[in-house]
Amino acid sequence: MLNLYKKIEDIWFKIGEKIRFVLVGGFNTVVAYLVFIFIYHIIGINYNAALITQYLITVNVSFLTMRYYVFQSRGNLGKEFLKTWLVYIQMFFVNAAILNFLVIVMMLGPILSQGLYLCISTILTYILHRNFSFRKSKQK
Repeated sequence: MLNLYKKIEDIWFKIGEKIRFVLVGGFNTVVAYLVFIFIYHIIGINYNAALITQYLITVNVSFLTMRYYVFQSRGNLGKEFLKTWLVYIQMFFVNAAILNFLVIVMMLGPILSQGLYLCISTILTYILHRNFSFRKSKQK
């Protein structure tokens, strides 16, 4: 079983970083969206509280998957974890502002509004992680 995983991993890392990001980021986005929907719609928590809870749950999943499966980082785990959270804290405030604007001003439902935000945030997330969270140090 380990040999099969290694073969799959060898193929995976031959795929370009941007494609890996689309695949892993897509997975993370779907998980985040489903967690938001579950907390808001199924449990019935206010959409702002659902957003906070969703971030607390899914940022850690995103950190682990992005660090290894996208950026293949071997940097300091603690520093990269902190940087990832700094990126997502900024993204949270942007997310909250856009979500509330779409719900209150544009009168869209929270589930649709969050889905729209997640679609537009993907590129920014990639840029911030590539250039900040998991930036490779330049070799001399």
